[in-house]
Amino acid sequence: MSAAGPTVHAWRVHSFEAGAQPTLDLLPMPEPGPGEVRVRVLASAISFVDLLLASGGYQWKPPTPFVPGSEFSGVVDALGTGDTLGLRVGDRVCGVRQGAWTEMLCLPASAALRLGGADEAPTASDWAIEAAALMAPYATALYALRERAHLRAGETLLVLGASGGVGHAAVQLGQVLGARVIAAASNPAKRAAALAAGADAVIDTSDDWKDEAKALAGKAGVDVVFDPVGGEATDTAFRTLGWRGRHLMVGFAGGQIPALKANLAIVKGAALLGVDYRQAGEREPEVTRQVQQDVLRLYREGRLRPRLHSSLGLERLAEAAALVRQRDTLGRVLLDFRA
Repeated sequence: MSAAGPTVHAWRVHSFEAGAQPTLDLLPMPEPGPGEVRVRVLASAISFVDLLLASGGYQWKPPTPFVPGSEFSGVVDALGTGDTLGLRVGDRVCGVRQGAWTEMLCLPASAALRLGGADEAPTASDWAIEAAALMAPYATALYALRERAHLRAGETLLVLGASGGVGHAAVQLGQVLGARVIAAASNPAKRAAALAAGADAVIDTSDDWKDEAKALAGKAGVDVVFDPVGGEATDTAFRTLGWRGRHLMVGFAGGQIPALKANLAIVKGAALLGVDYRQAGEREPEVTRQVQQDVLRLYREGRLRPRLHSSLGLERLAEAAALVRQRDTLGRVLLDFRA
């Protein structure tokens, strides 16, 4: 698509038909509306949900054409009229907003989370890449662990899928909250990554692992399970819970929705807690705003660091998507718009 006047590149989905791929289009420069800011996007982390949405495999299908992508970092480029919550041109920001695979993104000022001003030193030398992979996994994990499970210092936390983006975040945040963290992963490289992230112990999930997890947890059992995996792992993990344990159901990266026997909850006095951070943002905005601010604070303090795999140029979406789909890819894959 061509356009008169200033233009920006954006990946767009035009069809959900089999074999259809997003195309890199030229679009008119967007203008921020009242209460909005325009962000010059520097990087965008790619998630499985982004790819599902772009292929039509997600439960919600937006009307076409649309710009996929959700996680971003960037710099405020322009301000709309009205209250923009104190943001200034040049401020460094990050956040989660549908339509992030574009060079310029207009969004409500409340969705652009300020990392620092143009005159302030960045938190990290490559802050744009780190910040683009920060908010979605860490806010989800902190909301789950602190607000849903009420994880306390000294408790035992079992993290499934510990080498994935949200699992990695849960390992780090479990340590921040004072828990003893047991990380579950399927191969040596993933277990080594979990230890590097701060896990106190790791278990091999490629075989029967329930007894090993229970032995590591001790007589009291696991207090909290963080489960973004689903499938058979959910049943196994629930059986490791001790009295009044809490099982956080975060997602189904394994591809299967599990079915638990309800009598297990009675025997253990345990709870299955669903985690939907998107709905939480709509229903509990004050809670999620505090979660976001705490994630930013912990990141500035150097206590949180996303694990990064690679950052590829804007035009290399197909290559980046292939890396995300590989189960052995350790760390987040990003589109780097700066080139």
